Amino acid sequence: MQPSESVRSGNARTEGIQEKLDRIEKTCRLRTVGGKVASYIPELANVDPKLFSLSATTVGGETFSSGDSSVLFSMQSISKVAALAFALETFGPERVFRKVGTEPCSEPFNSIMKLEMSSNTPLNPFINSGAIMIASLIAEALGEKAIGAVLAFTSLLAGRAPGNGLTVNERIYESETSTADRNRSLAYFMRSTGALPCGVEESLALYFRMCSIEANTKDLSFIGATLANGGMSLLSLETVYAVLGLMSTCGLYSESGQFAIQVGLPAKSGVCGGILCVAPAQMGIAVFSPPLDERGNSVAGFAALTALSREMKLRGL
Repeated sequence: MQPSESVRSGNARTEGIQEKLDRIEKTCRLRTVGGKVASYIPELANVDPKLFSLSATTVGGETFSSGDSSVLFSMQSISKVAALAFALETFGPERVFRKVGTEPCSEPFNSIMKLEMSSNTPLNPFINSGAIMIASLIAEALGEKAIGAVLAFTSLLAGRAPGNGLTVNERIYESETSTADRNRSLAYFMRSTGALPCGVEESLALYFRMCSIEANTKDLSFIGATLANGGMSLLSLETVYAVLGLMSTCGLYSESGQFAIQVGLPAKSGVCGGILCVAPAQMGIAVFSPPLDERGNSVAGFAALTALSREMKLRGL
């Protein structure tokens, strides 16, 4: 990765990153009180709750990591960042945002209430109904080639070399598929109102496979750095602005406001225990710790990002 013109002036703070990561890893690894590993997807219940990793990739392409940073885990809802970027690049924002909104949601990420009460258009692409809608757009256009295209695109964002791309964990995919009653309800409701572009099963199959893509924190921090660096040659600035804006307002579901106060950076969480975070023009950051709070966000990950943002003054103030 080469730094863009806007960051060659030295805005990225690289001094002492490794020491900070190591210190925060030691401090936050066990800060999981009250957290529980996601169990509604059976395969996720098998993840070691003691795992912890923290990675940062600067806009200049340097990656620093601490903890279990080579451990792969399913991206779950973090994959919604790549899916949205892919859809925006493929279909354009006008078409995408006709099918899904851009507003935060105060309800749980898998809630059907807002669809029923206000509109058949999902409030944003990061709640489950919105991500299923994005998957349906992609599935309608690409059919059986959809997951391969999304995997290749996500691998590019993650800086993976050709021949070493990201892959789908089939055990997690099967586990997701077998316990998906709520997501099926969302998809069938959207189909009943004529909103879903593609068939329910085709849409959900792609959605579950995207959630089951495996990555580590080094991969995710590189995705963050790609966004922090203006998208490089992979994304338009219009796409980057849309993705970062939605990460800022909707990325941690009903805890997005609290995260904005404490951390102050665009981010996206997943029930795997991962959080992808972006410090624009500086770096991408990713943390992984499986125990979740009641809103579905990593307890130790939230604490680690709070500490890192403050220590490195990543808000720019």
